[in-house]
Amino acid sequence: MFVALLKNGETCSLLDDWTVEQLHVLRATQSFFCPVCFRRVQLKIGKKRMSHFAHETKCTIETERETFAHLQGKQQLYEWLMNENIEAEVEKYLPHIQQRPDVFVRHEKKMYAVEYQCSVIPSSLFVKRTNAYVNAHIVPIWLLHSSHMRRFGLFFQLSSFSWLFFNCYEMIPFYCPQRREVSFLHHLIPLSKTITYGEWTTIPLDTMSFSFFQQAPQRKHDALFDAWQMKKKQWRLSPLYYRTNRAFCRIVYEAHMTPSLFPHEAGIPLRHSYWFETPPFVWQTYMLLEMMNIPPHLTFSFHQLYERMQYFIRQNLIHIRRLPLMTKSHYSYALMDYLHALVSLRLLKKVGKSTFQRIRSWSLPHNMEEAIRGDEQLLRRIVSKKEDFFTKRE
Repeated sequence: MFVALLKNGETCSLLDDWTVEQLHVLRATQSFFCPVCFRRVQLKIGKKRMSHFAHETKCTIETERETFAHLQGKQQLYEWLMNENIEAEVEKYLPHIQQRPDVFVRHEKKMYAVEYQCSVIPSSLFVKRTNAYVNAHIVPIWLLHSSHMRRFGLFFQLSSFSWLFFNCYEMIPFYCPQRREVSFLHHLIPLSKTITYGEWTTIPLDTMSFSFFQQAPQRKHDALFDAWQMKKKQWRLSPLYYRTNRAFCRIVYEAHMTPSLFPHEAGIPLRHSYWFETPPFVWQTYMLLEMMNIPPHLTFSFHQLYERMQYFIRQNLIHIRRLPLMTKSHYSYALMDYLHALVSLRLLKKVGKSTFQRIRSWSLPHNMEEAIRGDEQLLRRIVSKKEDFFTKRE
């Protein structure tokens, strides 16, 4: 940490302009104490690491050892905010919630807690900290070290921990202290529990406005459909998806289908599908099976289908992703997205605000060649209608 108390009660901040010689004198003449637990801390002055205070014993709210990257990033974010003339305090202790954000910010009559996370912490602790800020009317802004993301062309690998940082602006902010860059991973459409399609926007910290943390980045390109076609082909051709999901195989076999020849209308990219760890072709096949059980032209409601989805969730056939920062959305939004997509494909007809009718049957391929060709044709139909899967749905 950068802030400690002196014996006389004054605050000592290492973010002030100290020389190495001054720090050695300070360490030789002063005692330092944690502003939270009031236990003694040591002033560490090193050539390889940044100067910082370290506890001799564990602090009451310390949960992890600070790395060089964390100290460096915290300092850079604080100095950036100060240069932007934004009121900021590093490591300010908030006694009413017993938390100490990396940087506490007051800006335009709002309070913010900027948390820069480099190491993995339990999801329960992440949720606890977040809820404490929200209950105290403090807006949490979580940034993740860029090392927690791996990129493979248009696809990204994210752990369950990284997904915790997905916020209500539908993005994950990253920070790299070595390059002094903030990056936003946005417009995410997951393909599995860990692999997702997305777009990556990078902004040098010194040219960025604080407001960037509170607005969704713009889409930059339309590579989604090419990427999706490639991935859907992999779903069909890879036996791994079916060897590891026996429940899916059992259900589709009972419906007299071959697992790799699932309907063309399953596996459609949707804006809110980030809620699902289950691959899109799996959960959408389940929903199609439910709709095929409803006679054509018989009206059914969104809530009927939603109840069936909840059944699949309770049976652990569909897995929901934990997104504690996503407070303005719900996994039911993805289901409504899907129904609207099926209306666009003329499988369903919308007859009311939340009621639908099935007007035809699904498209089941008979062989792999037909499956791949039909998938491409279906995606082309979607593109030709200029269907925007990122448009907000009612």
